[in-house]
Amino acid sequence: MRLGSYLLPTLFAVLLHAVVVGLLAQSWFDHEDSTRKVPRHVQATIVDMKTQTAQKKAAAEAKAKQKADLQRKAEADKKRKADAKKKQLAKEKAAKKKAEDKKRQQELAKKKAADAKKQAEQKKVQEAKLKKAAAEKAKKAKEAAAKKAKADAAKKKAEAERKAEKARKAAEEQARNEALIRALEEEEAAIAAEEQRAAAMGYEAYIVDQVTRNWRRSPTARNGMVVEITVHLLPSGRVNDRYVTKSSGDSRFDNDALRAIDRVTVFEKLQELDPVVFDRYFRKRVLRFRPEDLRD
Repeated sequence: MRLGSYLLPTLFAVLLHAVVVGLLAQSWFDHEDSTRKVPRHVQATIVDMKTQTAQKKAAAEAKAKQKADLQRKAEADKKRKADAKKKQLAKEKAAKKKAEDKKRQQELAKKKAADAKKQAEQKKVQEAKLKKAAAEKAKKAKEAAAKKAKADAAKKKAEAERKAEKARKAAEEQARNEALIRALEEEEAAIAAEEQRAAAMGYEAYIVDQVTRNWRRSPTARNGMVVEITVHLLPSGRVNDRYVTKSSGDSRFDNDALRAIDRVTVFEKLQELDPVVFDRYFRKRVLRFRPEDLRD
């Protein structure tokens, strides 16, 4: 609180005391006038002196009291001013402390922001380093994988080529073996066929002989005539069927040939043949009849 704020109360107090003093003085002067009118005698004079003394004493006491009041007022004002100044100083100190605290907080926040920014930058740098390291690692891993894949592909290709070459050689070897086996089988089959053919020739001669024995030539037969007869035989040697495949042009000559086959009851010797040889050479035979001779 400033000094000017106490000026009006102080003036008011001084004015109040002046009024009180004025009233007391007026009372004192009025009392003095009234005593003058009283006849002078010893008793009155004594009373007058006591009254005057009392008034003086009262005025002195009033003045002392006023002085004491003014002094107390002044001390109270001084104390109030001191308290106000103290409060003002405390307020200013508190404001200063608050400002300093705020400043410290701002500086702390600024430092914290700077630290956070620094940490963010460091983190960014670290992340960039980690990212770069990861990229390098990934690149190396990719290159290693590509190199390994290339090596594996080359190895697989070489292995495939080796297997293919091995398979080719094996196929060639197998083909040679199969060709050799086929050649041997064909040779054996040829030998067997020749043997079968040789054996069949003997049995064919046997059939021709049996048919020739039972063939009666017609008088109308003449040289150059030929009739073909197809004969179906059973493994037992019996005739299952026979028919003219190609006529000679003379039905009597053709029928003579059919009757010659019918007269042979059974070709018993054919029962000795191997079933394979029989099926190949004798299951179905074609016999040709000529007037000059009976031939196959």
